[in-house]
Amino acid sequence: MEARKLEFESLYFDLFELDSGIFAAISAEKIPSSNAGFFDLGNYLVIFDTMMDPYATRDLIKASKKFTNKEPSFLINSHHHLDHLFGNRIFPMSVPIISSSKALLQAEDTLKTRFKDFKERAPEELKRTEEELEKQKDPNKIKEFQNDLNTWNEIKDPNFSLRLPDFIITDSFTIIGTRNQVEIVYIGAAHTEGDIMAIFEKEKICFMGDILFEKTDPSWATSTQGVPTPPDPKHLQATLIEYAEKDFGVYVPGHGNLCTKKELRENAEFYNEYYIKNN
Repeated sequence: MEARKLEFESLYFDLFELDSGIFAAISAEKIPSSNAGFFDLGNYLVIFDTMMDPYATRDLIKASKKFTNKEPSFLINSHHHLDHLFGNRIFPMSVPIISSSKALLQAEDTLKTRFKDFKERAPEELKRTEEELEKQKDPNKIKEFQNDLNTWNEIKDPNFSLRLPDFIITDSFTIIGTRNQVEIVYIGAAHTEGDIMAIFEKEKICFMGDILFEKTDPSWATSTQGVPTPPDPKHLQATLIEYAEKDFGVYVPGHGNLCTKKELRENAEFYNEYYIKNN
């Protein structure tokens, strides 16, 4: 089955059904962010990653319910970066959140600093966003900035907090449903200290989180802001090569459009060139 774009209205992502019951939310070009997915396993609905904007997360939950007629059963965080777990708090406590132990430790360690920074920036961001909103004529941009205002007001609230994972794993496991099954693969140190992927062997589909990007940029290797250095670029490269050699047809990156083996090989060469070769 080829990826099929579905009719679903969201500012934040385009929705694709990759195979029966396997859906990818691919960040829309108008508001670039991270990707996510959801899997209808029959008796379980699994969400894979949330997004940076809580309104994107709400759209993701809405889409998952619309196309599966189910409530989410589990949420998987592929790693600890905010653009993949900031929407955790939108899920009710009845939905358990699963991550690797390293992802939880890193989230606890780094997010306190990030939240402090966010709270300090909130008044300035509110002012800037209000000014931008006054200039806008595009209905989509107006909606985007209104959502941003709501989010910054939420962050400014003294009671604001992020929901961290509830359950941690240190090894791979499989969720077996009545309709399908997904293997949650623990990769360990690669893009971050505790990366997780989701694999459908039979359907030849792999959700790779930020282990894979559709496009890479040499400036990442010299940037001091926004692009963290991989903790283990050799393992990251080896993982990319390993999965490029597997019999998969669709790879879902953490950012960018759906990928093929070509992008995995390009990513592997990128890490070799800028992070491995001269170190």
